[in-house]
Amino acid sequence: MCNALFTSFIIIITTVYILVLPCGRCCMVEYCAGMYSQKLDEGGIVIGKNAPYCQVITDYIFCLEGTSRSCRGNLKFHTLQTLLQRQKREFSCSSFPKTATPSEALQRSCHLLSESVPHTIVRYCTAFGSRHVRTFDGHFETCARSGAYPLIDNRFFLVQITHSNLANRINGLTKVTVIVKATRHCTSQKHYEASTEDTELAKSFVDGTSFGGDPTQRAVEIRNRNGSRVEIALQHIATTIYVRRQGPFLSVAIRIPEMLLKEQSADEEQLCTTGCIRGETVRIKEALANPHSFTRCQGVHIKTPLKIAVDRCARMGINDAFFDACVFDLLISGDEMLVALAADAEQDIQELYPPYWCSRSHHHHLHYEEHCIAFGDRLYQAFFAKTLAEYQDFLRFGRGEMPIVASSDYFDADNNDATDMIVYAN
Repeated sequence: MCNALFTSFIIIITTVYILVLPCGRCCMVEYCAGMYSQKLDEGGIVIGKNAPYCQVITDYIFCLEGTSRSCRGNLKFHTLQTLLQRQKREFSCSSFPKTATPSEALQRSCHLLSESVPHTIVRYCTAFGSRHVRTFDGHFETCARSGAYPLIDNRFFLVQITHSNLANRINGLTKVTVIVKATRHCTSQKHYEASTEDTELAKSFVDGTSFGGDPTQRAVEIRNRNGSRVEIALQHIATTIYVRRQGPFLSVAIRIPEMLLKEQSADEEQLCTTGCIRGETVRIKEALANPHSFTRCQGVHIKTPLKIAVDRCARMGINDAFFDACVFDLLISGDEMLVALAADAEQDIQELYPPYWCSRSHHHHLHYEEHCIAFGDRLYQAFFAKTLAEYQDFLRFGRGEMPIVASSDYFDADNNDATDMIVYAN
């Protein structure tokens, strides 16, 4: 009995740590761990000698076997296999013969990785305006080069953006390409394109469909379709891609579970993970400190005086690095559409990425938001994190009315996000 309980403890801890530690590029240990945790949470299954838990073990092993070719040499993969087989013996799963084979639904259908379960920790990346990028780790950069570059490229999907020079030498994001890669039982390959050459955002994939996979599940689906905003939901990996349009400019944002980012190699240059290609950036703070010197050096003219640009962006209620981007873009371009784009980008991150609300600054003066509460560290986050829906309700209900205290004990000063924070409403 003691051995069984010890093994249970080890496998729980191993599963939690899998969400934190890095792994090989395509080994889907994290995905299988997420499915395991979700089945336990949603089914109210107790770890021990019982048929439901034995079925979960069998399904977990089946999931791992499906990714074994990509996991050779992966210590976590082999450790989990050993622990799961040991649990099957210690919990006498052979006494439940019906659990010896994987669940029928698991073999023939797509497993949707829900972000509503407690273990899900998400990351957020966005690209907007004149080559501005906020990476998954919270760093803001403005890239110096135009052209086409990947925001993210993993085994499930690719998002590529193109920056081009428009009229009056204004540079902006003019094309977004999304390739949803084929995943067995979930979806065939889907291709989405948004371009400022079109009159409005595309409301369907290139093949004319609006979803992929089983019509009853819709593992991949285009939602909230209108001429200025589109959401592409990848439900099988709990990921959403948001595309916006303001006049001749596009913006894009990605919300993805942190565990899926662990698969990617740090050596691959992707804007959302490594920042601007080859580290070539525009130093916005220096440019705003001495705009005349900057514009002379770049061979461009100031279109909006600095004081007017600052006042305009402030009156829009834009904060933090989004404020810097807004002032910079209006200074160089004189285009009000870029002000609206910066405001949209900040509004989206506030509504879709809870940690940002508690770590943002107002006009570059960092303080802790009175409407937020933070506690715990990354391990406990797996057990206490609340859902996006709850957070959005919190925003609508609590702005200015809810007296909740903030704690700075777990704020990472080297990262622009409170990545080790838990945000929730009482």
